[in-house]
Formats: sequence, C-alpha cells, structure tokens
Amino acid sequence: MIELATKIHDKFTLEFKVGFNTEVATKPMKTSDFVMNIWIFVPNSLDINATKYSKENFYRDLKSDQRIITPDYSLHELANDEQLLPNQSLINDFNDLFIAPDDIVDLVYSLKMYCAIAKSAFRNAYHDVTIIDNSPHRIEVCRTYLDNVTKVIGRFRLLFNKLKNSDIKGRILQDFDYSDEFLSNILEEFTYRLRDHLHTRFPEEYAALEDRFKAVLFGEKAYKERQGYLAVQPNDPKGNEDFVFRASLLKKFAESPLYLSSNKRKNTFLVEQIVYSAAAGIAMIVATLSSFFFQQRYGNFTLPFLIALVISYMFKDRLKDWLRLIFARRVSNNVFDTRTDFSIKGRSIGWSKDSVDFIESDKVQPEVMRLRDRLPLFDEVSGNDEKVLLYRKKVQIWPTELSKVSPFPMKGINDIMRFNITEFVRKMDNPNIPLSGAWEEDGFSPIVGKKVYRLTFVFQCVFEGQTEYKRVIVKCDKNGIIEAI
Repeated sequence: MIELATKIHDKFTLEFKVGFNTEVATKPMKTSDFVMNIWIFVPNSLDINATKYSKENFYRDLKSDQRIITPDYSLHELANDEQLLPNQSLINDFNDLFIAPDDIVDLVYSLKMYCAIAKSAFRNAYHDVTIIDNSPHRIEVCRTYLDNVTKVIGRFRLLFNKLKNSDIKGRILQDFDYSDEFLSNILEEFTYRLRDHLHTRFPEEYAALEDRFKAVLFGEKAYKERQGYLAVQPNDPKGNEDFVFRASLLKKFAESPLYLSSNKRKNTFLVEQIVYSAAAGIAMIVATLSSFFFQQRYGNFTLPFLIALVISYMFKDRLKDWLRLIFARRVSNNVFDTRTDFSIKGRSIGWSKDSVDFIESDKVQPEVMRLRDRLPLFDEVSGNDEKVLLYRKKVQIWPTELSKVSPFPMKGINDIMRFNITEFVRKMDNPNIPLSGAWEEDGFSPIVGKKVYRLTFVFQCVFEGQTEYKRVIVKCDKNGIIEAI
C-alpha cells in the first residue's frame, strides 16, 4: 500500500510524504514491490522544457529523505497500558541499567523510540479531535486528551526522577534530560494547537475547558523553568531563534532510530557506456566504408580522396552524437537514472530507483489525462503545448530484514519528497494585474485581478497488482505557492 500526504513546506516548496507500507500485504512475501509514477503538467508559458530544464535541474530541486514509519500506538494506549511495548521496553531496559550501568545501548534506543512514538501519538490524537463534528463528544475527547498527555509525561518523569536520585551519572542521565525536554516541547506544541483550534472555531466549548488547558500548559511552563529548559518567549527580540534551533536538534536526537542510511548512485553508467560505444562503433563503420569507397574511386594520395576523407570524418562525429542522443532517449524510457540502497544498523532492507523525462501529451495514459481534466477551451488553445514531466519511482522493501532491525513493529518506510518550484515561478507574470473598475459613491475604484498558475500532479500508485490514482493541483504565483488541493 502506498499512502500519500501533501502539504506546503514553505513558500516555494511542496512536501509529499509517501508511505510504502508492507503491513497490508495480503500474504507474507520475501520482497514488497511498489511503483509510483508522477505526471507533472506544466503550463507552456512557464518555459519549462527538456532544453532548459534538464534531469540535473529536476534532481537539484527534489530533496528526498527516507525513514522508518513510526510504530503506530494511540495516545490512549500509551497513557493507560503499562504492558504496551514502548512502555514495557523502556521500563525493562531502565531496570537493567542498575544491573549493568555501563550497558546503555538498549536503554538509549528504547528512550528514543519512546519519544518518537509519543510524538506520533500526540499528533494523531490532536488530528482526531479536529475532525470531530459532535460538540459534546469533542469536549469529552479534549478532556481525555489532556488527561492522557499528562499521564504519558508523568510516567516518563517518574523514571527520570528515579535516575536522578540514583548514583548513576554520565551520558544516560544527559540522554534522559534531552528526551524529557523533547517530550515537554511536543506536549506544548500539540496542546497549544488544540487550544487554538477550539478557541478559534468553538469558543463556547473552549470556555468549558479553559481551566484544564491552563492547568496543563502553565504547569508545563513552570516545570521548564525549574529544569532550565529553553521555552518560547512572547517578546523575544530574536524571534525565539535559539528555541527553534534547539528544538530541531532535539527532534533529530529523538527520531534518530528511524533514520535510514542511504547510498545513492547513478544507475545508468554501464548502459550509457554501452550506448555510447554502440553509437561510436556505428559512426566508425560508416566513416570507414566511406573511406574505402572514395579510395577505390579516386585512388590514394589524391586531392579528391583527401577532401572526401575529411568530410567523412566530420560526418562521423556528427553521426556519433546524433546516435548517442537517439539511443539515450530510447533507453531512458526503460532505465532508471539513480539507485538508492537503504540500510539501518548496517542491515540492508531494500532499495529504490527513480528517473525523470519529458514526454509527449499523447503518450500519457487515458486515466491520467482524465484526472488532468483540461478545460475544453484550454485543450483547444494550448493543450498540445502543455509540457509533461514524468517522474518514475520503484521501491523494493524486504519485510523480513526490516523486522530484524527492531523489537518494535516496523511496517515500512516513509519517503519525504520536497520539491522546490523556484525554477517554475521564474518566468511568471506579476501576481496582480489591472482589470477594470467600478463607480462607487466616493468615486471610481480600480479592480485588480490575481494572476494564478496551476501545476497539476497526477500520482499513480501500484502495489500487489492494485492501482490507485490521486491528483494534486498546486496554485501558485510569482510570490510562491498559494495552496495545494
């Protein structure tokens, strides 16, 4: 199964979070194979084409990071089930520390996984509240959320306090401190988000919960002050840049067990050498045959033979380059540009291959064109000129090897792709254009229109013979991305 989530990462960058999930396979398999194709439809007016936007440009604009999908546990489970694997693993490894104080590898791993799982649980619980329609149920779920985040933090700090009161010092105490600060940050982040969501959209419901929100958030703020943790300051002259920087480091610390080691390399070197050699060989055959023909016709050491020989070798060089271009284009449709091998803790768990090419509109699959949904007028005026980029990705994961890297259930990997559209907005018109005007009581008022461009992304996801299509329309102007729908 391929799961896709799209969001705007920043003003000029789209983020596609693609989950390659092996857990939903209908039967156990040695390998899980995924195929994802993305057609990017670009207005011709942006002047993006094969001549001006090469493969190198595309891969420069595309940043891809891979990580393990965070094991899925609910906030309610994490708060109320002490036998749950994340809780029990942390407790068991913590108790082992007092038997072998120097053996901290397993405890550090359990510590970081607990933090990563807690962050995912906090985030999912927050999103679950935001999609509730029923008012009384929403209030009850919010109360439960506040109780559960308090329990999760409390269970962790109970262990932390035991460690601080023991004779054990050194790195493990520092790692606990980092983890505690990280959990404090995520508690504040998602609880404040939930508070703002209720306060903005459901003020009456928020009034019923305000005291409870204050108790949790003010209590956490006081705890941060006692521990000496950096906290968000409302009037910080530097815009809380120190907090943002440290929070980013803590996030990398906590989620480090999920990061994959990747080795990316060019996948077409051997094919290129074969193609180039074949082109050079054919050109050499043509030049040699031409030389034999003119040698027999004019003889050796004659001026006509010399002129013919020079012309044939000039033609040979042009023919070689022409054949290389033709062969390369034909081969590129069946060969991937790059290959990335994935590993974690030194164990290989799979690979991915990708490639990108411009293709003609008439070669796009009918189902994709249906989702493109061109307006009849657009199709009549500029449909044939619309440029189409096809990005292909094939991923293979080895579930058996993946299951060996951790005692936690590992169901696949996330590929977080960030695509920068700076090159696409370079030749866009001004975002505001004068249209007409309107006479009002106080005089004439000019009317300004918005010049908005649309990039259409159509995704084809294939797993176990099942094919799904998804479409994302990105509205943007000269100032960057407006929305992705």
